[in-house]
Amino acid sequence: MKILKRILLVVAIIIGIALIAALFVKKDMDAVREVTINKPKQDVFNYVKYLKHQEAYSKWESMDPAMKKSYRGTDGTVGFVSAWDSEKSDVGKGEQEIKKIVEGKSMDTELRFLEPMESTATSSITTESVTPGATKVK
Repeated sequence: MKILKRILLVVAIIIGIALIAALFVKKDMDAVREVTINKPKQDVFNYVKYLKHQEAYSKWESMDPAMKKSYRGTDGTVGFVSAWDSEKSDVGKGEQEIKKIVEGKSMDTELRFLEPMESTATSSITTESVTPGATKVK
């Protein structure tokens, strides 16, 4: 009986430590990728601000080229929504909405994941001139 109490105490301490540690773990995640494109900044921005163009470079698009897509609004403007629906669980179902555009500089979007689990995330694309003929995209 004494050994069982000690085992339960050790398990309780381990669980307690894990719960306390969880209070201090960062709940947000940031992922940044960047690429330099050999085109002028305005040309690059005029391309990346259209969500329909993401089909050319989206990881999710390559995972399921047969996913159903739908759109609401005018692409390249605030309020435009691009939605997807895939039978593949690792692609799922959701939508992306343009929330803010600073013309020639940045675009902020909101991603709403609906399946396989509900979640919301924000995303931004920024363009920065490296040279007159090259642009860094983050």
